[in-house]
Amino acid sequence: MLKFNAHLGFQFNEWPFLQRIEAAAAAGFRAVEFPSPYEFDASLLADHLALHSLSLIQFAAPAGVTKGIAALQGKEEEFRDGLRQAVSYAKALACSDVHIMSGVTTQDEAALTFGSNLEYAVKYFEDQGLRPLIEVISAQAMPDYYMSDFNKAHQVLERFASVGLILDLYHAQLLTGDAAGVLARFYDRTVHVQIADCPGRHEPGTGSMDFAALFAALEQRGYPGWIGCEYRPSGATVASLDWIKQLST
Repeated sequence: MLKFNAHLGFQFNEWPFLQRIEAAAAAGFRAVEFPSPYEFDASLLADHLALHSLSLIQFAAPAGVTKGIAALQGKEEEFRDGLRQAVSYAKALACSDVHIMSGVTTQDEAALTFGSNLEYAVKYFEDQGLRPLIEVISAQAMPDYYMSDFNKAHQVLERFASVGLILDLYHAQLLTGDAAGVLARFYDRTVHVQIADCPGRHEPGTGSMDFAALFAALEQRGYPGWIGCEYRPSGATVASLDWIKQLST
């Protein structure tokens, strides 16, 4: 049985952030994700998650205004400071997976900077019992984002055995037109899947993606991880969850 978690950056936006945790639990979710916990005290978030019996699947290291800083030359000290903050939150929130966002940049040295920073993060996280994650985000959704190519992701995964991949099937479809093919190619390194239909980035069933086939492929492989609902509900969030109910019947 596939497991779906709420994405509180996209879903339940009808409520203030802390109330989204309660709303996700009331809707039947047992886990959540959100990119940036740093606006709140870690113990406050931990208490809210525990109160509603929710696990946190993954979050991002501090990303700044550039959607990450790992590939930005001149931000190395800020990047390392951010990793220390991420470790503090990860331990408080009982979450072992931290997304290292590359950032929006056109710097010529971006590849070298990203590789160097990621090497540091891998070693540091290993000592802390955490796992760094990367994600390919399409240029259509985020222009000039450095990690916007699955070939770049392949190079990173080849270099760092402990790095996991967040595979967002929406971005895969936008970039390649073949989300199923990307899933087959990267399944062995995928530790978390995210979904939204394409076009539109709404819930499954609102676009042209074949989620029945994608979910079947994950089930056939015995995918053990979570599937994050990183989509913009086409209406009220709870109403947008009917597709999950249909999978369960």
